[in-house]
Amino acid sequence: MDIYFIQQIDNSRLVRMPDPRRRREQRVQLVAAVALFLLVFAYAWQRFEVTRLGYEIEAARQQSVQLQQWNQGLTLQEAALRDPHRIYGLAEADLGMQTAQPGQILALDVVPGGSGPAPVMAANQPQP
Repeated sequence: MDIYFIQQIDNSRLVRMPDPRRRREQRVQLVAAVALFLLVFAYAWQRFEVTRLGYEIEAARQQSVQLQQWNQGLTLQEAALRDPHRIYGLAEADLGMQTAQPGQILALDVVPGGSGPAPVMAANQPQP
């Protein structure tokens, strides 16, 4: 038969002595963990930025293609509006204009019967 005695031990007055070697080891581990976290975070942020910039570049390319197509359409529309046959048709049909007859066209930079070019002033008088 074993007999066990219960002994009350009061450790409230004991003070644990810090171990400088263990404390230094914990600091090194903490610094290593923080450095590893920062490296992983920087890598992840860089990959995120590369992906985001890739999407922006692709959107800019698509916008460039759309603007080039729009510019081409506007160039074709300008060419169609500048067509001399269209302008001649509009002048005759809508405005009632006619083709100039011989003698109706005067060069403004040449004086009739003069020896050389002289300035000609515009006048608001009917033609004879």
